Amino acid sequence: MNSLVIQKTDSTPEISFSQKGELKIIGRSLPEDVHKFYDPLIEWVKKLEADTAKVDLKLEYLNTSSTKKLLNLLIALDENSNVNEVIVNWHYEFDDIEMEDLGGIYQEELTRIKFHFIEGVDIF
Repeated sequence: MNSLVIQKTDSTPEISFSQKGELKIIGRSLPEDVHKFYDPLIEWVKKLEADTAKVDLKLEYLNTSSTKKLLNLLIALDENSNVNEVIVNWHYEFDDIEMEDLGGIYQEELTRIKFHFIEGVDIF
């Protein structure tokens, strides 16, 4: 399995997924075709083989369809029997209540995944 790297654009986040289980999604997510962008990422995490998957999410903005696809990606990672533990580092700006709340909603849905909420200033 190869690493997956996608450079960010004005409408899509930077993606850096390593076969060691280190996954990073950084930036804004409002792709024109959410399926075209996220479906390959979901397929990639379904094939990941790693004892621990560490996911760093630093998302400035997600549109509605991206929030659903990101949840699907985390569900696929959670259901991957080749990954024993999933840790999500959910980074958000100190005044971004919506992003903090979204992480809380995901945490309620994904009870097997360990979430760490990291509040910051100027993280983008």
